[in-house]
Amino acid sequence: MIVRRAPGRLDVMGGIADYSGSLVLELPLREATRVSIEREESRTLSFASERGVSELSKLTIPLDELPRSYEEARSYFREDPSRTWAAYVAGAFVVLMLERGVVFRDGARIGIQSSVPEGKGVASSAALEVATMMALDAAYDLGLKPSEVALLCQKVENAVVGAPCGVMDQMTAVFGE
Repeated sequence: MIVRRAPGRLDVMGGIADYSGSLVLELPLREATRVSIEREESRTLSFASERGVSELSKLTIPLDELPRSYEEARSYFREDPSRTWAAYVAGAFVVLMLERGVVFRDGARIGIQSSVPEGKGVASSAALEVATMMALDAAYDLGLKPSEVALLCQKVENAVVGAPCGVMDQMTAVFGE
């Protein structure tokens, strides 16, 4: 089993100006997201996310049913409210297939645990995307560079989730110390 960690971030200066390419200053938080991944011979991706003390969200997607375009991915994750959260995780698989030509021959069990507050403006989505992408990189031996991880995660947020954002959150989650 492989586990990767990515922190949330505090906006010190600049914030939303990132969308226009302006300079920003961000600091990582102690709060972080951890993603564990264990490859399986099955042709399915099983996701389980601990959300709070008593809530567990689960989703299983056969590899053959992963969306094959960004439009299809946005539609797939939006059409059922119980799986919108999974776009941030499964979207990493979609982006790797479309941007890097990765072929996933076997599935995986992915576990998510996070102390980064959701919806509070501290980049919980970027922490989830980055921890996921780093775990996939290690599990499938992809050889991604850290800056590639951040840019691919921005693509997950922009193209799969459908949220317009710059890359400051993902860069902070990858490089923040």
